[in-house]
Amino acid sequence: MKLLPTVLLISLILFSNVGAEIIPGQAVSWTDFSHITCIAIGQDFAYFGTTEGILRYHRYEHKWYDPITASDGLSNSVIRRMAVSFDDESITVETDAGIYTYENVIGNWFLGTDFPQEDYRSSIPELPLPLLFMPIGYQMIPRGFIEDSYFRRYEITAWRDDYFSNIFAGTWGMGPIKIDSRDMEAELIPFGLLQKQTDAIYIEGDSIWLAGNAGDRPPEYADFRLGVTLFNRYTGEFTHFEPRMLPGFDSEIIYDIAGDDKNLYFAGRQGLAVRQRSENYFYTINRGDGLPDAETTALAVGPDSVWIGTSRGLALYTPSTDTMVIVGGRILRNRFITDLEIAAGRIIIGTDKGAYYINSITKKIGRLKDPSGNLGGLIRHIAVHDDDLLISSDWGLTRINLESEKAVTVPYTDGPGGVYAAAINDKYIAAVMEDGLMLLERKTGKKRVFDERDGLLSINISTIIPEGDYLWLGSDQGLTRFRWVNPDRVD
Repeated sequence: MKLLPTVLLISLILFSNVGAEIIPGQAVSWTDFSHITCIAIGQDFAYFGTTEGILRYHRYEHKWYDPITASDGLSNSVIRRMAVSFDDESITVETDAGIYTYENVIGNWFLGTDFPQEDYRSSIPELPLPLLFMPIGYQMIPRGFIEDSYFRRYEITAWRDDYFSNIFAGTWGMGPIKIDSRDMEAELIPFGLLQKQTDAIYIEGDSIWLAGNAGDRPPEYADFRLGVTLFNRYTGEFTHFEPRMLPGFDSEIIYDIAGDDKNLYFAGRQGLAVRQRSENYFYTINRGDGLPDAETTALAVGPDSVWIGTSRGLALYTPSTDTMVIVGGRILRNRFITDLEIAAGRIIIGTDKGAYYINSITKKIGRLKDPSGNLGGLIRHIAVHDDDLLISSDWGLTRINLESEKAVTVPYTDGPGGVYAAAINDKYIAAVMEDGLMLLERKTGKKRVFDERDGLLSINISTIIPEGDYLWLGSDQGLTRFRWVNPDRVD
């Protein structure tokens, strides 16, 4: 029994713990993992090294597990080489920042000095590669490339046989491929987001719809794809929807997503894309259909009503009659609508010049005000929880009680830069500010600010969706599920 403490002591001497501030499971992140650098095979898993961390595919369960990323404490997520112990208990990677080992039992990274050559197998493809039988819409180019129907080429950058019945391949820009080694039939097994920038999150059951702006992408990342990602968090599967491949879906840049029983709605730069659930096809509503402008920026969906914010005003679409009317009169005319929410029989409207509301029955419009004047600035985000309304602006964060209509400024949020997004539940208020994600305990007033050292992919967060004990955070670097109901981290 004395052996275990001795081993742990030696480990602490030889290795320095990386990401010591991070609690395992506090944050899990997904991003664009489509650029594969290497592959390793363990007892149960195939591991894909990427430019953003490590993917784990269970070879016998045929499903993905959560990725290992910067949210798990890996200080440099571009994987150059990777070695895995035969029992999957440790993963060693070589990055530009050094050599690190991940111990599954502990759930932490340790900085090391030696790369375990005994566990390493090169995954550099040896040309010529055998001919693969690709899915419809793709073909293999003899020199080690995959080409799609739009003549975009993706180099095969990694190749490993598991000596069971599979070959796993990685591409530069199209993600992982699983190949049946008996007949060389290839299957695309995408994992992660179609694009990093995540500005829109819509949750319905096990499905999470994700989209956003294109974001910045270095030219060495070749042809990149834009569009919408569907994440089934129960199965771990990802489905990508590229508008250029879908008739009737005109916008690659998406700002907001919402849905009802019959349709899904995608507010984008080139109009409102509608996906009919029953027929599973898209069509786009544009300015010629009655919108104030083609650029649709925000959505709020009620019973047989879709409130559509645009860069030049607000419209109300009624699906049952397929009719559109512009609302808000001259007050909202030419206003850039930044966000919409439905609360207490009113449509709460964020604009580039203040916050407004419309009575959903009378359609009368009014302006929201607060003593500090926060609601007169650029409104960035609106959140609702029971009787609480949170409005984030470039001047601060305002909380309004919908029953008493009393408005107060949330403490610590009136600093430079204001608040970018916020969420509220019975115990906490979360606010995104320039220095990170602030959690404020409502009862005690205690606060703590979280940043990348706590597992966030980025503090440049544009949207927050609360769900039970977790926050879903959309940022310029991807999607993070962050556990906010955790009192030990608010001190």
